[in-house]
Amino acid sequence: MPDWFVEIRIFLSNSWVFILSPAILIFYFRKDWPAFRFTLITAAFFLYGTLIYSTLRELDEPYIWRYVIWAFNDLAWMALIAYLGIKDKVYLWQSVLGQLVVLGAPILQLFRLVDRHLWDLSYSTMMYKTLLPVINIATVVVCYLPLIYILLRKPQVNISQ
Repeated sequence: MPDWFVEIRIFLSNSWVFILSPAILIFYFRKDWPAFRFTLITAAFFLYGTLIYSTLRELDEPYIWRYVIWAFNDLAWMALIAYLGIKDKVYLWQSVLGQLVVLGAPILQLFRLVDRHLWDLSYSTMMYKTLLPVINIATVVVCYLPLIYILLRKPQVNISQ
C-alpha cells in the first residue's frame, strides 16, 4: 500500500469520520439526501476537530481558548443543522434529536473552562472525560438512525391483489 494511503487510514481511524464513512456511502447510494447531508456535515465537523486538535493544543498553553473553540464548533454545528432542518434539507426529527444530544457539549466545554481557570478546581475532569465521548457516540448514533429505521421497518404486504 502507498504511504499516503496508510497515513490517511491512520488519520481517519483516529477520528469519528471513519465510523461515519459507511453511513455516508449508504445514504449516498440510497439517495437519502436528508440523512446524507446530516451525516456528511457531522463528519465534516468531526474532521475539522481532528485536523485542528494538535495545533490547538500546541498554541493554547494557558488551556483557555481550546474550550472556547470547541464550544463554538459545537454551537456552529447546532446552528447549521437547525437551519438545514428548518429548510427541509435534513430530517427535522434528526436535527432536533442531534441538537438535544450535542447541547451538553458546549455547556460542558464552558464549565470545564470556568472550573479550571476561574475556580482553580478539578470538578469537571471526570465529567469531561466521561460525558464528552458519550456525547460523540450519541451523535454518531443519531447519524445512523435513518439506516436503523430502514433496517427495522417491516416490509409492507399488499393484500388487495
